[in-house]
Amino acid sequence: QSIIADNWSLQNISELFTNGLNNENTLYIDINKDDDSYEFKEISSAIINIESLFDFITDIILRDQILVDDKFTHSWKQYNSPLNKVVESKIIREYPFLVTPKNLVEPRDEFVKRLCVTSDLVRDHEINVNGWISQGKTPNPYLSQTLWGGAGMLARGFVYEQGYTPHPIRKRLFASTNIMLPSEDSVVQLDNVINEKRANLSKSYINNDEIYSLSVNMPPLPIKVIQESNSVEQMISVALEMRKEYEELRNWLGCYQKALTDGSYKDILKFKKILHSISLYVDSKMGIVDSNAPTFTTGIGVLKIALKGQPINTLINQFGIRSMINELIISKSGNSDIKKFLNFFGEKNTVVGLKVLEHFTNKNI
Repeated sequence: QSIIADNWSLQNISELFTNGLNNENTLYIDINKDDDSYEFKEISSAIINIESLFDFITDIILRDQILVDDKFTHSWKQYNSPLNKVVESKIIREYPFLVTPKNLVEPRDEFVKRLCVTSDLVRDHEINVNGWISQGKTPNPYLSQTLWGGAGMLARGFVYEQGYTPHPIRKRLFASTNIMLPSEDSVVQLDNVINEKRANLSKSYINNDEIYSLSVNMPPLPIKVIQESNSVEQMISVALEMRKEYEELRNWLGCYQKALTDGSYKDILKFKKILHSISLYVDSKMGIVDSNAPTFTTGIGVLKIALKGQPINTLINQFGIRSMINELIISKSGNSDIKKFLNFFGEKNTVVGLKVLEHFTNKNI
């Protein structure tokens, strides 16, 4: 139940804690396969830093350890940030991925080929490679950091058989080039169920209660951390406390991960049945019930009630792991919480705050 994280992400998180929300822009690679080209497009640095923080909070709570390459931790250790608490808790672990660098070369080069989906990406990457060989530096360092560095991290995940939470800029490149991260990751599979059901809830009300209308697209665990925090610095301490609260779920995910790693179809099916049970329960809460589902009759004395669907499934979803996951799915949308988060920086009613709010309201990028 370990995950590889980018030192780049931890650097951005430390900058967020130290310097606040940055009103400047950074760049991401936008692919245009129709024109066989790519270009750099601007996006708010604040958005990227916040996405890094939210991914990190989720990993703190649901992962046993977060592995980072020991060669590049200086990028974020230079900051005196709350990340030190995660290091002290031994959740962040520095790992010598480059102790045998030759093991990473071929997988990295293969991922480079898969990322270079346009002819100008092939050309510009080759220029970077030649510059590194001849001068010890790359002519386009940001492209190198995103593409070459991203391929190197994908290679680490592949060779060391670990999941990988990519930096948001690299994640955008992977998505636009159809690079799929391994599906044999229990946390990713859980996230998929939660995100799908929360997206469905955004189109529906439960008992006409607007609290369930998701107009803000934020993962539920960061929302809960914001709710329990009074400052951005406090969020890491709250996440560490919440990690204890979710120990049972984390252990369950560890068992699920072992089943996935071992390829035990019998055990995998057991865990998938639980996720399917949760999915059915959420559908029933939204009023989505199979018209062909059997009708059960229950009664107390002369009073009898006919129930459509699966009352037993409803009952078991009130307890244990199912209840914990359901609570994450059917939780507040984050409308007020993203504003509370912006207020930690005094940016609730500023231009940068507006950009962040719009991004998490309509997450198209």
